[in-house]
Amino acid sequence: MSPADLGPHASLERMNRFQEAEARRIIGELGLPAGSRGVDVGCGVGLYALWLAEAVGQGGRVVAIEPESAKVEAARALVGGEAAGERLEFQQGDGTAVPLPDRSVDWVWCGDVLHHIVDTEKALREFLRVVRPGGRVIVKESQVFSAMFLPGHPELERRIQLAEIRRTLDEGAGRSFQERRQSTPASLRAAGLASVAMRTYTLERRAPLAPADHDYIQHTVFSRNWGDRLRELLTAEDWRERTRLCDEGSPANVLRSPDYYCLYPITVFSARRPA
Repeated sequence: MSPADLGPHASLERMNRFQEAEARRIIGELGLPAGSRGVDVGCGVGLYALWLAEAVGQGGRVVAIEPESAKVEAARALVGGEAAGERLEFQQGDGTAVPLPDRSVDWVWCGDVLHHIVDTEKALREFLRVVRPGGRVIVKESQVFSAMFLPGHPELERRIQLAEIRRTLDEGAGRSFQERRQSTPASLRAAGLASVAMRTYTLERRAPLAPADHDYIQHTVFSRNWGDRLRELLTAEDWRERTRLCDEGSPANVLRSPDYYCLYPITVFSARRPA
């Protein structure tokens, strides 16, 4: 597999495809008003922006922003031609500088992005600035608590998870991504959003895996997330066992088991700007 196949664009699309059934349910249960206008902060490859645009229907509008122009173009190319693409507007921007006027949207969606923004307070102030009074700020985070991808190997998987936590400390300015995800309600309250609602969805996948599920687990979780960047954070023995269970060419790869299953959580935090 080429480095491009393991890169962030491919990885993010795989994650979105893996989540798609539940993502559509999550968005549907938000009850976004028909014809409403919203912003997707950190839209990635644009799939969630598309599903949000489908949910608001005719007359609705979703502005989708990404910091890098190349990512904006990639998202536009992937979803711009879809039926709901006419309700989408892609712009360059990020969570700490949303390129929209004050009180110009009915809701803000930020999916799997807030934990990447070191200045969380500044980002949430921007969300409040652009959403109208009474509008909603919605933060979706995958793996507020850890997923399970290695059924029957809890000790090894826990050590891999701890290695992942250590790996993200530098990028998170001394706080791991999981710590940041788990601090979301406190961050929303500190920004002036009271009565934060929470709901957690658990994705369950069982053998035989659908192609999108197999693709995500093998190539994004096992090969990329648990790949060489964790090697130095694991003992030699744990790395050998991880290789035996996770490498695509290994006869003992867990995805080959007819009894394979995984569990994966998504948590949605939602609050309204005070009227």
